[in-house]
Amino acid sequence: MAEPAAGVYRLNLNNHASAQTLSSALHVRRYTLQAEHRDASRAAVLLSSGEGAIGGAGETIALLAPCLLWLPIQPGHYLRVAAGSSGELLTLSDMLVRDAIGQGVESIHLRALNERASVASAIAPASVLGEVALSFAAIAREGKLGERGSWSFLTAHVALILVHCWRLSGLEDDTRQGFHSHSVLLVKFRHLVETHFRDRWKIADYARSLAVSHDRLHDTCVRMLQRTPLDLLHDRLTHEASLRLARSGLSIEALADDLGFSSPPHFSRFFKQRTGFTPAGYRKVARDATKESQILPPSTYADWP
Repeated sequence: MAEPAAGVYRLNLNNHASAQTLSSALHVRRYTLQAEHRDASRAAVLLSSGEGAIGGAGETIALLAPCLLWLPIQPGHYLRVAAGSSGELLTLSDMLVRDAIGQGVESIHLRALNERASVASAIAPASVLGEVALSFAAIAREGKLGERGSWSFLTAHVALILVHCWRLSGLEDDTRQGFHSHSVLLVKFRHLVETHFRDRWKIADYARSLAVSHDRLHDTCVRMLQRTPLDLLHDRLTHEASLRLARSGLSIEALADDLGFSSPPHFSRFFKQRTGFTPAGYRKVARDATKESQILPPSTYADWP
């Protein structure tokens, strides 16, 4: 994604990427993953020595170095690191990760990885561990600098971490062997939505591209997510509009055109019906929240499996 207009969009990189070094210590340490005033939705942990665990949110995930963890953060999640252990911790926003995944050929697999906890253990050879460590260090350094092009720099290194995790965790083999047919269809539908939601495709266009009937696509979405394909498409469009209103300098007219609406009034009616706010009203609330160093609650777009 191109670097946004200066001064408004992605105002605070630290809300999107936060890095901590897990230095060796004489006692057990605990890190809360969902920090206040940060839009953290994903965590990446590189444990280079020792051991630790993810706890909270009703689960425990053991970590034994050298290992790489990718985790969708849930309320209550924490990282516990044993005495003498060392490594790196990143917490990342949904927006940053989604831009990192992009719309390329392999993005469909990275999206599947992004929605689940994945641990790559016994990283070998050592050169791979070094490559992953370089990306962690680069993200930590760039978050402090905040220079021109920082967003593109960060997304590139997050993408590298995701690809390493995909390769090392065995999910590449799982993908080749295939998922449940309904899950496959949902993943493919999501990929198409990410690519074409601005083009105002009709659901029939998505079904045609997926080589399935409209009814099968509808039944799969309702069975798996209790939402229709149109609901999911509108969720994605509303989410994108919310992010751009909050963080871009585009006029509402330009934003409506960029998102594929026939006119600004059409966009305004759609957005108010979905959120209860006019576009201008939502932008004001978002900017007021930013001035007070708050993070606006996320819109209704839900992560898909």
